[in-house]
Amino acid sequence: MRELIIVLVALAVINPLIVFAQSDKILITLSDTMDQINFDGKWSFFTEWKRSSQELFDNGNIVLRTAHQGDFIYVFIDNLSDITTDKKLDYAIICFDGKNEKSSLSDDNDYCFMGIMRDKNGITYNGNSSLTFDDSFREIPNDIEFVAIGEKSDDNDRYSEVVHSSYEFKIPIKLIGRESSYGFYFSTYDSEQQKIFHWPESINSDKPYDIPSPSKWGELVSPDKSLPEFSLSLSVLIITMIVIIGVSRMKVNFRNK
Repeated sequence: MRELIIVLVALAVINPLIVFAQSDKILITLSDTMDQINFDGKWSFFTEWKRSSQELFDNGNIVLRTAHQGDFIYVFIDNLSDITTDKKLDYAIICFDGKNEKSSLSDDNDYCFMGIMRDKNGITYNGNSSLTFDDSFREIPNDIEFVAIGEKSDDNDRYSEVVHSSYEFKIPIKLIGRESSYGFYFSTYDSEQQKIFHWPESINSDKPYDIPSPSKWGELVSPDKSLPEFSLSLSVLIITMIVIIGVSRMKVNFRNK
């Protein structure tokens, strides 16, 4: 029985893709394939985002994939219901509270990133508590390693071959800091239907480009606390050694009985 427990724990850490959604928490996984992503704003090939955490919202119409590797957090947002893909009008926003403070006003460890349909540049916003209203974010220059692209996802998409909007993000961890949990918010906007989806879903606003107060955000959590992380290969090696040592000790104890 003890051997079985050790193996199950090892498998859970090695394969963190099996996650359990909570109403105000999203779990992010460590991956070893994010450096292979083709950043074109869509799901480009079958295995591209496969080794990432999956969350489904809005009756499966909104798909969120998240992972981290090395010095970056990777996010993919698939809006299956947005089939009009209006250039430079549709968008997705993701936000991180680096200290997870849940403050009413944003501050300098709060960052938001916008991916815009059919646009390869993206926009970075940073919190500014000197402003006296809830959506106190100002646009700042993009980091050279930051990526945010919106595009029309199509027949290579894992969830739907019908053309729809999707967004890919590559966020430098140096901006938001290495933490095991962040305050987290995301939204996506369909300009044709004038429909905004927010997470957490308790947020209720129909104003485009409106970023709610960090006090209303949920959490993005690294359940194995691999942010900051060992490399995946080192983690697997350590876990394998622990399993081997544990099994060897059980064999010795059995022989001595």
